[in-house]
Amino acid sequence: MCPCMKVPASSSSNLRLVPDWTKHSYCWMAWAFHPEWGSLLRSAKQELHNLILMISRYEPVRLLTPAHALGEAKSYFAGRNVELVIAPVDDIWMRDIAPIYAMQGTHAVPIDLNFNSWGNSEYREPRPGDRLASVASHLFGERFYAAPFIAEGGAFVIDGAGVVYTTKSCLLHEKRNPNVCQTEIERALLKLGASKVVWLNGDEDEAITSGHVDGYVLPTESGDVLIQTADHEDNASARSTDIGSIRSALLQTNPKGNVVLISPPRHPKTVNSMFAGSYLNVYTPNGSVVVPAFGDETRDFEAQQAIRQAFPGREIVVVGITSLASGGGGVRCLVQPVPISA
Repeated sequence: MCPCMKVPASSSSNLRLVPDWTKHSYCWMAWAFHPEWGSLLRSAKQELHNLILMISRYEPVRLLTPAHALGEAKSYFAGRNVELVIAPVDDIWMRDIAPIYAMQGTHAVPIDLNFNSWGNSEYREPRPGDRLASVASHLFGERFYAAPFIAEGGAFVIDGAGVVYTTKSCLLHEKRNPNVCQTEIERALLKLGASKVVWLNGDEDEAITSGHVDGYVLPTESGDVLIQTADHEDNASARSTDIGSIRSALLQTNPKGNVVLISPPRHPKTVNSMFAGSYLNVYTPNGSVVVPAFGDETRDFEAQQAIRQAFPGREIVVVGITSLASGGGGVRCLVQPVPISA
């Protein structure tokens, strides 16, 4: 097979989707800020700089950087556990733009989810870098699998048994998969390595992502599932239904697991309508959990305690991301991990 040839999902075999806390060889991140950040550009850069250095303490970071930003990136990260990789990247949300990874035997293999700018979101015009997984596929692995539907990495969270949680509001969105039904997507996910698929309602009115599950659901190493409660009345009913669905799923897949509810942060008055105030959009570099903070001391602390209990033995690292969150994403959105290959 030629390097980087993509194989349809129907041809996949022996794939396993694994949780974020699986040990990583390294992770992908990006240093590519668009002018759309405006007045937030300086503070967002500082927050991302801090986050990259924090993660690099626990695992290698491969930092995708456009040629024009290479000098700046070198000035920030030279001598660190950060490898700069020139690539046609023009955004920082690597969880969605890059391929996700599954295990095939003892090897990590990338899966292209055919990213189309979050269903051609009204909040952001498509860019050349949106096709990063295709045009720069040589960076991510020799053997690719191609999903037969459109999605993003943020549309899925995975527990220790390979159970995938996802949302109807995202995957069944008319501008992502108008001609693919729920049953077809579920079958494809099973072929790509899920052991079971749990469908939640999500939030079709959520800015940009149409209800990414990683904004409010976090399966954990302890077997519990943390859920962030609704931050406004409009989606409280749907969130309540999702909580019930997750409880039912746990009874079937992990009866010892508990549902733990987390209150959302109370938004700073200065944030915009795209503010992604999720405590559960975390990243788990080797041996640690990187947890966002939003300046709400009481709820920041409550969330950190719940996450500490759910990931016993890991170091909890807290980072402020108010500016990055104002761009519509969280910590997990910025990182694409690569599981260790033998």
